[in-house]
Amino acid sequence: MRNTRKYVILAVVAALCLFMALPVMAQPKGGAMMAMDVYTPIAAGYDFVREGKYDAAKSEFAKAMKADPNNSFAFNNNAVLLEREGKLNDALALLNRASEHANEYLDKVTQTCFAGGGCLAVKPLREVGEKSSIAPIIQENIAKLQAKIKATGTAEPAGSPPPMVPPAKTK
Repeated sequence: MRNTRKYVILAVVAALCLFMALPVMAQPKGGAMMAMDVYTPIAAGYDFVREGKYDAAKSEFAKAMKADPNNSFAFNNNAVLLEREGKLNDALALLNRASEHANEYLDKVTQTCFAGGGCLAVKPLREVGEKSSIAPIIQENIAKLQAKIKATGTAEPAGSPPPMVPPAKTK
C-alpha cells in the first residue's frame, strides 16, 4: 500500500512537470515577439509618421529604444526621421547600429512607408517569422543612405563600417 501510494504520487508529479513544460515547448523557434512596452510605441510612432507628426513619432521611437536598447525596428524608424531632417550621418550611424542586432528580431513587418526621404519606416506585426524581416530592410536603407551621402558629398563619419554584403550564392 505504501509503495503504491509513493508511485502514484511520483507519477502525478511527473505528469504535472510535463504539463507545465508544454507552453515552453510550444513557443516559436528562434525567438519571441517583442514585448508590448516596446511594440506599442513603435506601432504608434509608425502611425505618427504616416500622419506627418514626426516629433511625436520620434518621441515614441525614443520610448521603444529606452525599453529595448537593441531594437532594430526602433533604430530603423528613428534613422528614417533623421534622414528626413537631413542628418544623414546620424541616420547612417543608427542604421548601422540597427543592423548589429537585426537578425535577432523575428517579428514580421506589416507595413512600410517613406517619410519624405529614400528610406523605409516599418511597422512590426505581432507575429514571429522564421527569419528576420527587418534585416533586409535595414540593409536596403543603408545602401540608399550611403548612395545619398555619396551623391550629396556629405562625408561619412570616421570609423563607419563598410556595408554588409550578403555572400554570393554558389552552385
